[in-house]
Amino acid sequence: MPPRRPSVGGRLTAIASTDQPPWSDIAAWYDDLLVAGSGPHATALECLGRLVPDVRELDVVDVACGQGLAARLLADRGARVVAVDSSAAMIAHARQHGSPGETPIEYVVDDAEALTQLDDARFDGATCQLGLMDIANLDGARRAIARVLRPAGWLAFVIAHPCFLAPDAQFADGPDGRPAVTVTDYFHERFWRSTKPQGVRRAGNHHRMLSTYLNALTTAGFATQLPLYAAVPIFFAARAAARHVVGT
Repeated sequence: MPPRRPSVGGRLTAIASTDQPPWSDIAAWYDDLLVAGSGPHATALECLGRLVPDVRELDVVDVACGQGLAARLLADRGARVVAVDSSAAMIAHARQHGSPGETPIEYVVDDAEALTQLDDARFDGATCQLGLMDIANLDGARRAIARVLRPAGWLAFVIAHPCFLAPDAQFADGPDGRPAVTVTDYFHERFWRSTKPQGVRRAGNHHRMLSTYLNALTTAGFATQLPLYAAVPIFFAARAAARHVVGT
């Protein structure tokens, strides 16, 4: 089901205050939202599912796993999954959902910026669904993910599309009646929170240019495969393969 478009004139108003709830505080609400069915999250999961290769009998780490939605998809496809999140509350909700695969999902409370509990070259692949924009130290995360991947490893991720779901984005109808988005101050990378009382982004995320994400992958030794676009997409998704250089 396609995500519901906000009403004409809607606005993703950004605020800089830190008095909004962190992810752990909204973990129960977030779990209820996904269990009830969320169009945007279903779309993101479908994007991720199309990006990952055949994962049967592969070791895959799901970074910033939240309540385990993507981890369960991977396990259902036959992967041996380790799912990591910095929020113990999110991990607790994820564990309650069990595992659809033959091998139980291993859930770990760890920081995506370092992945200190995971060994080097342990995984065939990594996923991160709607998580990279929530991680403050993107460089740390990309280094950590590259470290835990084997030489032929890959990374598949989905993010809220930074060109359209940006701070202060305005939703409206264009001159021909088709849906449109206006974005201001796109080049100003910053942390922001939504003022919507029951919105996911009230926990905040980091607005970064699309080029920042792609450059972060390149500097980590990944080669990016470009995705297909729809008209005014709300997500950007990509799969990157690890590139190991011999010598200096």
